[in-house]
Amino acid sequence: MTDSSTDINEEIRKSLFKGSVELGTGKIKGYDFEGGFDAAKFFESFKDTGFQATNLAKAVDLIKKMRADGATIFFGFTSNVTTSGLRDIITYLVKNKLVHFLVTTTGGLEEDIMKTHGNFLHGAFEAEGAYLRELGVNRTGDIFIPNERYVWFEGFMSRVLGEVYSKQKESGKLVDTVELVRQMGRTLEGLDRHEESFTYWANKNNIPLICIPLNDGAIGDNLYLFKKNNPDFDVTIVREHELLYETVMSANKCGAIIIGGSVPKHHIMMAMMLREGADYTVYINTGIEHEGSNAGANTDEAKSWGKIAPDDNNVKVWGEATIIFPIIVAAAFKDNLGPSEQHQ
Repeated sequence: MTDSSTDINEEIRKSLFKGSVELGTGKIKGYDFEGGFDAAKFFESFKDTGFQATNLAKAVDLIKKMRADGATIFFGFTSNVTTSGLRDIITYLVKNKLVHFLVTTTGGLEEDIMKTHGNFLHGAFEAEGAYLRELGVNRTGDIFIPNERYVWFEGFMSRVLGEVYSKQKESGKLVDTVELVRQMGRTLEGLDRHEESFTYWANKNNIPLICIPLNDGAIGDNLYLFKKNNPDFDVTIVREHELLYETVMSANKCGAIIIGGSVPKHHIMMAMMLREGADYTVYINTGIEHEGSNAGANTDEAKSWGKIAPDDNNVKVWGEATIIFPIIVAAAFKDNLGPSEQHQ
C-alpha cells in the first residue's frame, strides 16, 4: 500500500469515526411487549420512543400539569374534528367538566347538533364526487353525510331563531352570538339523543362555547333565509370576544389545547396575548410553518407574539388528530379525577 493510499484511508477514518461526546438525556427505547400489557406503562413509554411519540408524551404531561395546577383549560378545534368520532370524546370532556372554554367553527357546532338526529356514515376517500352529488351525499374525507341531515337542521334552526327573535322583539335588543349558541343547547334538550352533544352539555354545565364565525356554513344559510322573512332580525358578535377575553384575564392559570389551525387556534392564542401568553400549550396539527400560516405556526413563533409564555411548557404534536387525541384523553384525562375536576 502506498503512502498516498494510507493517507487517504486515515482521512476517511477521521470522517467516519469522528470522536463524540454523550450529548442528550435518557435512553431511546420502545415498550416491552414481552410481559403483560400495562396501559399506564405503555403511555409512559412514549417519552423514550422518540420523534412525535416523545412530543405526544410531553403533551400528556402538560395537560396533567394544567389539571393539577387548576388551570382554566381553553379547548379549540376545527369542524373536521366534529365530523369524525372525536366529537364523542369532546362530549365526554364537556359533560365531565374537564375543559372550561370551547372555541370551534360553524361546522363544528352544526355537525355536533346534526348527529343528535342522524348518524354520519362510513364512506371512502376515493368515492366519486359527481356520483355522490347525484345521490345527495356529502363527503368529508372518508365520511359520508346524507343531505337529509341539513334538511333536518333547517327545521331545528327555525325553532332556535324563532325563539331568539321573539326575545329580541320583547326586549328591543339584538341577540348576540353567545346567546344564540346557548339557545341551540337548550333546544337540543327535547331530542332523544341530546346527551350525545357537547353543545347540550356546554349549556347545561355553563361552559362557554363560542363559534367563530357563526355565519359560515349551514348556520349562515339559515341566518340568511330567516332574515329574508324577518328583515329587522340581526345578531351581534362583540359579546363572544368579550366573554373570551374576560375569561382569560380572570383565570389564575391558562392552559390551551388546540386541535388543527384556523380561527379557533388564532382566537384562543390571540386572547392569551393579554396576559403575556398561556401558561401551558398543546398544539395538535399537521400544518407546516414554512408558508407563514397561523395553522402551521409552531410554539416558538407564538412566543414572539406573546401568545405562549417564554418557557418550556408547550409542545406541538405533528400528526392526525383522530389517532393522537384519543391517546391524549386516555393518558391525561381518564384517570383518578384531579383538582381541575372541581373547577368552577
